[in-house]
Amino acid sequence: MLQMIFVSALLALLFLPLQLEWYKAPFFRKWLIPRFFIGLAYGMGLFYLGLLDQSISAIIVSYLPIIGIGLMIDNSLVFSIKKTFRKRPALVGAGTGFILLLAFALFWIMQPLFLADAKFNIAGGEEVTVEELSPVNEQNIPVVPPNFARYRSDILMGQLDNPAFYDLGKTRIQRVNDSLYWITPIEYDGFFRWYRSNAAPGYIMVSAENPREEPELVLTDMIYVPSGFFHENLERHVRMAFPDVLMLDTTFEIDGEGNPYYIVSYGHYTEFRRVAEVDGIIIVDPQTGDMEQYAKEDAPEWVNRIYPPHIAAERNLWFGIYKQGIVNRFFGREGLTEPTQWGIEDSVVGVVNRELQLSWFTDHMRLQGEGTISQSMVGFTTFDARTGELHYFRDASGMLNGRTAMNLAERTFVRDDYVAGTPSLYNIYGQYTWVVPLMDRNSVLRQIMLVNGSSESVFGHGETKREAFSAYQLALSTRVDENVVPGEITDLVEITATVERVYKWDREDNVTVRLLIEGYDRIFTVNASAYPRAVFIEPGDEITISFMDTGEEVQAIEELDF
Repeated sequence: MLQMIFVSALLALLFLPLQLEWYKAPFFRKWLIPRFFIGLAYGMGLFYLGLLDQSISAIIVSYLPIIGIGLMIDNSLVFSIKKTFRKRPALVGAGTGFILLLAFALFWIMQPLFLADAKFNIAGGEEVTVEELSPVNEQNIPVVPPNFARYRSDILMGQLDNPAFYDLGKTRIQRVNDSLYWITPIEYDGFFRWYRSNAAPGYIMVSAENPREEPELVLTDMIYVPSGFFHENLERHVRMAFPDVLMLDTTFEIDGEGNPYYIVSYGHYTEFRRVAEVDGIIIVDPQTGDMEQYAKEDAPEWVNRIYPPHIAAERNLWFGIYKQGIVNRFFGREGLTEPTQWGIEDSVVGVVNRELQLSWFTDHMRLQGEGTISQSMVGFTTFDARTGELHYFRDASGMLNGRTAMNLAERTFVRDDYVAGTPSLYNIYGQYTWVVPLMDRNSVLRQIMLVNGSSESVFGHGETKREAFSAYQLALSTRVDENVVPGEITDLVEITATVERVYKWDREDNVTVRLLIEGYDRIFTVNASAYPRAVFIEPGDEITISFMDTGEEVQAIEELDF
């Protein structure tokens, strides 16, 4: 705090006039002290209220216009009030201020035109193939959208002693031990609620994998939170201890034991405050205010994200539009792409790999002209939330983009008026597959839909994850041609065994046959449209089947002979 006051006082001297006549006349001198205090208030507003980093570039951007405006006003006032002051020095002083402001404005406007290569290089995209996108365990694929997680969290707020005192903070997905959860901190609902409360009451956990798992309200006092005021405001608490760092993002996470922490990603600007680079994180204990600073490569393993989503979003954009420089961006447009506009709040979405490590995902479409909408993607990217590595999967070119998958899901349930949530792309059963949650107008999760990236006619949906995956597996086994498989399908297992029981499900347009087979503790399914003779299978028949052994309870048959 003392450093902040000292820096603000020192920079307040720039609010004093550079025109020497102000120091000679009593009329002008009486305004020197008020101007100094105005400068002091300006500095405290920037650094204490605005939490601006006390770096050289921040000081130049914030105070250089003040000098230019001061020169123009001071020289004009002296010339208009003091009759003995000549016109020439007034014009020189005011002109210097005007030129300073003009030069700064031109620099600020023109500089981005020369940063295309720097932005493309810092994005650092690496082109990879589907082999880099390993299949994810069905159990760990998140299907619960954040809106539904907040809906369930809001219901739990009623268990608090004074629920009107509090509001939900930002909801973020994270790995907790071996599962994925949406974690939402409970924040103060305004200044007076903060004043009357001793601490924020805790946080809420909602499973991101299982929509039927009950949410949990964890009560633990938290004093230093983003919605606090004065010394209890989290970012201000960090700024007091680290006045020079650029605070990029604040997120709430818990460790493996459920202890709450706020993670502040910090870094610095390059290219004169145009390009942000992440240096590490500051972990804050909201109960005690204790802080630990880590370089990004030394961050604890339980921390899910170091790079915030807005950094991932802007680097995806730079990677797509700045290939081959600024001239190609506006004229040649060779090989340019842009992230698909999903029409929802999230420009990137969190996805996980087999080890549940978080990455920011978005798909890319060709660079569009105004008024045109692409239905397919030219590739997609994953941006590692801990390392900042951007991988571009070009072999998904020509497949459905996220916007199209959302439209298909909403059209399928047009009578129910369901709204599609943020889509995410996974390698499921060797196929690029969109996972699209569907909610009603109250943000209640109603359906989970899986859409094949190669064909919008191949999809499955259900009220539970198991139903959705079983329906999708069945659709794959009967309707996807081998030529559209983007990745290597799991090896087929062939068995010959005796049928124990048979169940025939007569649907509107087809018959699904479900079998129990001796020696196998699972249900095998086959569609009669693919194998018409399957409707004649009876208990005791010996059959030969081939299937993808995914280990699921309901297994789709790929090939059948009896």
